[in-house]
Amino acid sequence: MRTILVDEDGVSRELFATHVELIRDIELVGQFSDPFQALAYAREHMIEFAVLDIEMHGTNGLDLGKELKKLYPDIMLVYVTSNPQHVVEAMKVKADYCIIKPFNREDIVDATQRARDLSHRHKNIRAVMFGRFQLFVRDELVYFSNAKSKELLALCLDHRGGEVTMQEAIDKLWPDRIYDEKVKRLYRKAVMTLQATLKEVGAEGIFAAKRGSCYANIAGIECDYYQFLKTRDSGDSLYDGNYLFDYAWGEETLAILERIAD
Repeated sequence: MRTILVDEDGVSRELFATHVELIRDIELVGQFSDPFQALAYAREHMIEFAVLDIEMHGTNGLDLGKELKKLYPDIMLVYVTSNPQHVVEAMKVKADYCIIKPFNREDIVDATQRARDLSHRHKNIRAVMFGRFQLFVRDELVYFSNAKSKELLALCLDHRGGEVTMQEAIDKLWPDRIYDEKVKRLYRKAVMTLQATLKEVGAEGIFAAKRGSCYANIAGIECDYYQFLKTRDSGDSLYDGNYLFDYAWGEETLAILERIAD
């Protein structure tokens, strides 16, 4: 899980970073003493897990957590505080966990274990990318009324959580169209239709759009492509030489998969 730590106390940051490096599935991608810098980073980089000190200048950790939730509805939030009374405030804003300072390694392990457990909230969402792209929510196939919105989600999942710019999406979904306002409107329609479809099936948290770009929140999504990349040396793979064969742009990833499989 892509994780940020926001705490004005340098000693606390160093202690947390030292212990979290040894914990599997946690990738500390940013440490910040300034909550506004942390928020700016989150607007440009996908975040799945945040550890926030409640007592900070400028804005407190609770307010920062609210802003992060707007960007990533399914983000896991753990709050750190030296004041036990603040735990009640954190619970009111639906914190996933709280740590009381001074904390130790066991506290950090407990918090990250909690985050890993919560990351399975999306385990009822499954994407099939080997062959024809399909999305299942609670084992029910999702119907997309707009073919381009389905393809846009497939493109975002192909990027494994990485940002897809509007220009790249248009180049791949409408390769024969001129990059003008008309085709930009088609892109925006695909985004809005995709958001509506996912909201209808209770899976809106897996897709996010910003000005000029979009991305998939892949935390906890079951996906044959991702599983193959994790266990490609196990000999137990669902890969059969097919990858998103409905989409010509899928051939780029298919070439990479062929090299890996060889």
